[in-house]
Amino acid sequence: MFDSQYLLDMIVAFFMSWQVKTLLGLILIDVVLGIAAALREGTFDWRRLGQFYSSNVLPYILGYLAFYVAVGFIIPVEALANLGEPINEAAVIVAWGVLVATLVGSILGNFNKLYKAGT
Repeated sequence: MFDSQYLLDMIVAFFMSWQVKTLLGLILIDVVLGIAAALREGTFDWRRLGQFYSSNVLPYILGYLAFYVAVGFIIPVEALANLGEPINEAAVIVAWGVLVATLVGSILGNFNKLYKAGT
């Protein structure tokens, strides 16, 4: 039986988690450095900012949310001799780590553009 309250609780917990706050902070840093690098290079374009939002921000956050919810439903907490919850948490942390690594790579790339443009 589908428990809509469980789903709602999962979504609220997702958006209140430190992991999502970290992702949003890294996205903000990436955007600011990307804008600064584009301004420094003279290539800033508002359309590219919108494309970044639709190609990176939404897929990262919504994809992570979908994975978070799916893992919570695929392996019930009480499954596998009560190992379901640690397995779920580990899977979500690995997915979060991949997103963080991707964002840090983008941040370093933008920082590199900003630094190299100044020399």
